[in-house]
Amino acid sequence: MKPISAIVNARLQSSRTKGKMIRPYCGTDLLEIALDKLNQLDFFSHRFLAVAESELACKVEKYPNIQVLKRKPEAVAPGPHHPMLTFEHYLRIPTEWFFVINPCAAFLTPGTIRRAFDVFQQTNYRSYIAVEQTRDWIFSTAGDALTHRNATTFQNTSDGDYFLRATHAFYIANRDYFSSHSGQLWTLQREDPYLIPMPTEEAIDVDTDLDFEISEYLYGRKYPQRCVTKWP
Repeated sequence: MKPISAIVNARLQSSRTKGKMIRPYCGTDLLEIALDKLNQLDFFSHRFLAVAESELACKVEKYPNIQVLKRKPEAVAPGPHHPMLTFEHYLRIPTEWFFVINPCAAFLTPGTIRRAFDVFQQTNYRSYIAVEQTRDWIFSTAGDALTHRNATTFQNTSDGDYFLRATHAFYIANRDYFSSHSGQLWTLQREDPYLIPMPTEEAIDVDTDLDFEISEYLYGRKYPQRCVTKWP
């Protein structure tokens, strides 16, 4: 079995959704949900919360299976920054491979993470990323069709080819490749990253305030027993 570490990256200075990691969310917060999940994943060699701020680092105290991986203060400052600064902590991971779990993906289940772990163990690709099926119409900024290009087909999203959209719920990368390629994780050529499909209902992410409100509402409906906030 290939040793691999699991990591949750977190910071307080989100530029689009202020303090989203510890903002009240169904009576808990997004980081607590992620850490509770991470603490259960005993098939990983190591489990880390990668943070710079002490307000976040103290969160691991009630999770015996999670260690803090310290980040530099400048790594979590508003950016953008070079990947070798933002993710410098990847160089200090004790295993060659690492599995990054997005703490904003509250609906991502341990079962889906385990299936991705198994794919990793059974294959030998350079990198991996979570994807979901979509029939969305995507255009370039110049107006060129990037997905649906056959103008003779019916104009809806219920037929035609599926495409695969990166969900950013998780990815798997190689520490030594990251180090030797100046912060690059993959080539974006076929099978690098290798695409791991995941359920669409688990792919809900939080990038904006509206995303946060939608995610919290749906989480409260799906897991009412976990929530202090009650939704109609």
